[in-house]
Amino acid sequence: MNRRRIAIVTFLLGASLILLAPKVTISRDAVLLIDGQNFHIEAFGASGPTVVFEAGLGNDCATWKFVAGPIAKFAHVVLYDRAGLGQSLPMMKKNAAVTADEVATSLHAMLAAADIRAPYILVGHSLGGLYIQMFAKKYPKEVSGVVLLDSSSPDAPSELKTRARLEPGTAAFVEEEGIAESNRQVMNGGSFPDIPLTVIAATDHGPFFKEWEPTLMRLQRQLATLSSGHFHCGAGQWSRRSGRPPRDSH
Repeated sequence: MNRRRIAIVTFLLGASLILLAPKVTISRDAVLLIDGQNFHIEAFGASGPTVVFEAGLGNDCATWKFVAGPIAKFAHVVLYDRAGLGQSLPMMKKNAAVTADEVATSLHAMLAAADIRAPYILVGHSLGGLYIQMFAKKYPKEVSGVVLLDSSSPDAPSELKTRARLEPGTAAFVEEEGIAESNRQVMNGGSFPDIPLTVIAATDHGPFFKEWEPTLMRLQRQLATLSSGHFHCGAGQWSRRSGRPPRDSH
């Protein structure tokens, strides 16, 4: 994530959280055992709304280090490592594909075990965005807002996958293996809750995806229609929309 997108995320979250009622929180850093799997969690920041971050494919909570600090000045920040990543080691299931439903269920159980109470504002990047879409559908009454940062879409074609060579048995590999099933789970998971939704989209994904940029932007605009009250932000633009987004300009 570049610094421009970090600044946008911080600004949008700040604007979204100002009107929400504060609550008392405490700082903690722990490893919790959930269904036989270790999960590392960090919770810190000022009293205020609880913001839970979900990283992208094969990334641990360190990916949020430049975002979490500024946001912790006005909110209670929760970072964690999914199974097999960061300090959530060892990975107990190395041969089974990881799915969105599994990640959402584990995250929900971990938050309960850490006594971090709803409602939550969820922030997800890339594949993490797909996972929090599942969480929001699975536990709609516990989510007060969602920020999707260049999020994966359940409607994305199979060609849109990482170009990295993933080692079998690693967390990134089994997460990649589960994407097709995760897409099905999210699409069949029911309605997205009618809550504040912010979609932040990149406009340049590098040379390998240049021909796919119009498709990627279309998918981001489609995600912005999940909720009736939403923001959609791309590089060089910042707008408030309701209803269906306009046609692609590409």
